[in-house]
Amino acid sequence: MMACPRIAVVTGATSGIGRATAIRIARDGFHIIACGRDPARGAATVAAVEAAGGTADFHAFDVTAEADWAALAARIVTDHGRFDALVNCAGGFFSKSLPDTSLEEFRALWTLDVESVLLGTKYGLRAMRDTRTAGSIVNVSSLAGLIGLDDCAAYCAAKAAVTHLSRVAALEGGAFDPPVRVNSLNPGVIWTEMITGSYGESDAVRAFAIDGNALQRVGEADDIANAAAYLAGPASRMVTGTAMVVDGGRGAD
Repeated sequence: MMACPRIAVVTGATSGIGRATAIRIARDGFHIIACGRDPARGAATVAAVEAAGGTADFHAFDVTAEADWAALAARIVTDHGRFDALVNCAGGFFSKSLPDTSLEEFRALWTLDVESVLLGTKYGLRAMRDTRTAGSIVNVSSLAGLIGLDDCAAYCAAKAAVTHLSRVAALEGGAFDPPVRVNSLNPGVIWTEMITGSYGESDAVRAFAIDGNALQRVGEADDIANAAAYLAGPASRMVTGTAMVVDGGRGAD
């Protein structure tokens, strides 16, 4: 009888770090439940996973809607019996000075970046607890969740919340039988649509991505996907409650 593959849920899987993570984790033998808002881009992610030798399904999904999370968790448990890993990649970004940031802008980003992770972690923990699965939850935060950045008050606040929420969840998940691990993954400036969509793709933007980076290279989505694969898999079995920084040394000073 063929062994059932491990199941990994990846949000924000239609582009950037989310898509790279789905492809990378599939190479480790996970069946990917790729989640996002755009079915066409979701189909492209599934095709990319399959081209890399893995398997995936796409679920059109609103990460900020609790009903969607409840339905997804129930469906995965019904169809697969459990899920072993959850990587919360979905999120947004904007840059604006604090005096010019409206409350509406702050709340919109908070909903997308924090409440989506809160819901994912809640339903991930609940499903792993109830199915007695020694799972792993990886919440993609940011270096901005650990340090302050000019003109990024809303983003820094949101990512700091994700980082600290993950620590609390790690304490609770560690008490389960078997334990569930929870970590945040804190990238520096990574060359994805989040950056190019905000700033463009000029040489000046590339220089910004390298500035202050000890390794003097532009971070790529695959760099974060490799870290996510480590945290999601058994090689990190003694790692929980940490904020793993992957920033090329940008925050070392």
